[in-house]
Amino acid sequence: MKVDTQNIGPCKVKVIVKAEADETRKEYGEVMKAFLREGRVPGFRPGKAPREIIKRAFHKEITEEVQGRLFRTLYKTALEQAGVKMVALLDVNDMLFSPETGITFTMTVDTEPEFDLPKYKKIPVSFDEPAVTEEQVDEQIDRLRKAFAKFEEASPEYVIAGGDLVSIDFNGLVDGQPVHALDEAAKPISEGTGFWVQIEDGRFIPEVLNALVGMKAGDTQEVKFKFAKDHPIDALRGKKAVYTVTVKSVRMRLPTQDAELLAQVKLESLDQLRDHTRARMLESAVQAEKHRREQTVIEFLLKKADFDLPESRVAEEINNTLDRMMNEAQYRGLTREDLEKNREAIIENASVTAKRQLRLRYLLGRIAEQEGITVSDAEVDAKIQSLADEYRSTSAQIRAQIEKNERMGQLRAQLRDEKTMQSLLDEAKK
Repeated sequence: MKVDTQNIGPCKVKVIVKAEADETRKEYGEVMKAFLREGRVPGFRPGKAPREIIKRAFHKEITEEVQGRLFRTLYKTALEQAGVKMVALLDVNDMLFSPETGITFTMTVDTEPEFDLPKYKKIPVSFDEPAVTEEQVDEQIDRLRKAFAKFEEASPEYVIAGGDLVSIDFNGLVDGQPVHALDEAAKPISEGTGFWVQIEDGRFIPEVLNALVGMKAGDTQEVKFKFAKDHPIDALRGKKAVYTVTVKSVRMRLPTQDAELLAQVKLESLDQLRDHTRARMLESAVQAEKHRREQTVIEFLLKKADFDLPESRVAEEINNTLDRMMNEAQYRGLTREDLEKNREAIIENASVTAKRQLRLRYLLGRIAEQEGITVSDAEVDAKIQSLADEYRSTSAQIRAQIEKNERMGQLRAQLRDEKTMQSLLDEAKK
């Protein structure tokens, strides 16, 4: 068999295959036997029609069957012979076969990227010891108190304070026009009647929330400010706005008593609450530090290695990334219209993220190969059991689901990448 290759783009190769008649004779003979045995021709009993008549009557069908068999038999061998590491078969064309001359065909394939590994041992990484201060524990418990707080209708003389719930009428203008005239996406913050908002950071327009502190039910105030230059809605960035705000009613936040707080968290004492809070915060700090160290390694590798990627894998990764981003966006309450409006930005972000993840995967895979890092069946079993415990299922059910979705290879690759990352951290220059 003769195999020639042509590079036709980044990670894309055309493979031209030629197999002589003696290399195709076996498959051709087997197909002919099947048609001689089963082919039906008027005037002849099954299996009794002469060979030449069968060849003429079923020429197209015989040729297609032989071509299919030969392609399935030859293409992997041809790729190995040419040293081509295929990740996706894009096209097969120019296929010609005859019993006298053999077969020729051309494949277009995406290939694995070629790149030199950067020096990955002794990557400089700072190792900070995760810690939780008593002040941080106090702050977290204070957040718990606020989360479990109750609200009570306030008297007309009550002055609004932080944390209170306030019902307001509001109307916002930019250059004399309603805020939503600049962009329909701004409608929720353009105007409202009987709109309930809590006086907490991030709950509404910061300048309006600040203005509400100190007001009473029935008060009206005009609030002037500029929208932030990094506002999520482009059309509002840096624009001067005038909001008219009227307080309709107020529900003041009541402090949560220790007994109420302990009952909510089902603990017996404040000491237990502090211990429990400290332990959870330390666990989060450990995970955050682990993530920071890994990101240091990732940034080092990506900065040192920039290479082309196979288009088919990029497209697949972009689709997966888009699915995750869409699910997260819908979970945050964004509508289909919001998503469609930001379609281009979403796709651009997904493309950048997908290429970054794919390039990192190739780097970690190559390092694992270089270092002989593999994943055992026992490690796979342990991971499946861990997933079963997390989702309150059985390992058999989780394994069946993974195999049904053909994700076992992905699970092994994920475990291999995790082991490789840990190896890089173990050898990092501290």
